[in-house]
Amino acid sequence: MDDLPKVEKANQVVGSLIDFGRNFPPPSPFVELAIADSFAHLRKTDIASAIRFPRFTGTEKDRRAGAGWLSRRLGQEPEADRIVLANGSQSILTMLMARYIKPGGVLLTEALTYPAIKPLSALFDIRLHGVAIDDKGIMPDSLDEECRRLHGNARALYCMPTLHNPTSATMSEGRRQDIAKIARQHDLAIFEDDIYGVLSTDAPPPLATYAPERSWYFVGLSKSLASQLRVAYVLAPSKALAEDAFWPSVRTTTWMVAPLIAEIASHWLSNTIAGEILQSVRVETQTRRSIAESALGMTFNIDPSSYHLWINLPSGLRLADFSDAARQRGVVVGAGKSFAVGCSHGDTRFRVGLGVPGSHHELRKGLTIISELIKAQPSGAVR
Repeated sequence: MDDLPKVEKANQVVGSLIDFGRNFPPPSPFVELAIADSFAHLRKTDIASAIRFPRFTGTEKDRRAGAGWLSRRLGQEPEADRIVLANGSQSILTMLMARYIKPGGVLLTEALTYPAIKPLSALFDIRLHGVAIDDKGIMPDSLDEECRRLHGNARALYCMPTLHNPTSATMSEGRRQDIAKIARQHDLAIFEDDIYGVLSTDAPPPLATYAPERSWYFVGLSKSLASQLRVAYVLAPSKALAEDAFWPSVRTTTWMVAPLIAEIASHWLSNTIAGEILQSVRVETQTRRSIAESALGMTFNIDPSSYHLWINLPSGLRLADFSDAARQRGVVVGAGKSFAVGCSHGDTRFRVGLGVPGSHHELRKGLTIISELIKAQPSGAVR
């Protein structure tokens, strides 16, 4: 730690922190235009009637709009009556975990996973078991071995096969087929989080297409269009299962999407707005990736549509020391330990989300600070 640059406490101003810790899409000029268009749409709509009552699982129009959006990944438009709208992926996971996994039960995840799974599983007294991963995602042999070791106590697998958070790995088509086969053998429900999938232009079809009878496939809009558009769409194995998992709790929980937000989301998805925003996010992501590679002096062999980077620290530098030093210089990173489930993969790594900084200048400044902190260590390069 002594080799890291020192800073004065006067520089430790929370409000001026450059935030790489959160992971949202980079700003799109089309969002402001989309909001203006939405206001014009609402003025022409009987909005008072549209938002008078809760939409619960979504109106038929909402579900049709969601089906069209999901078809970008599924290859064809799914049945709208299998789709449920919710106010984000976490709400979907809450309902699925409550439906499929009893207190004391086991949920399988990748060894590195979405950090919110940890407090959510603790809320339900659910045990998490990490499955080994490599640069292509879940390793099928490890999934099979873990299922056998647990003697049938694992009820479900939560995973992110496309642009995995935090590694950006994308599972191959063959591996998706293997995972689906193992899930059938061990009667696992699959909770497939494809929130980043629509960003990629050449990712394989979702895991859900290989095991549709047991897959809950969900996609939120906050990582591809706008960070605060809190709408997510879940495609259930059947209409009956969709109703069974979500409908009984409409009076006891708040997983439902707000009617006004649902109206705006359906408007965006039903015309060219969403596609224009998505394409602009892809373009800006590539610009920011180029800035990152230049500022950090690294090349990242991951999908060009991924705006989060998974970086290994040099040997001898502790993650806590590095994170503290970065914060002292006004930069926040995503500590790798927050993603780890029963493994040490996050002990020496951190995630950089390129989307939150509001300008290229801010982005470059923060990345330069990270680079300087890494280079201050005389040992080793960063992979």
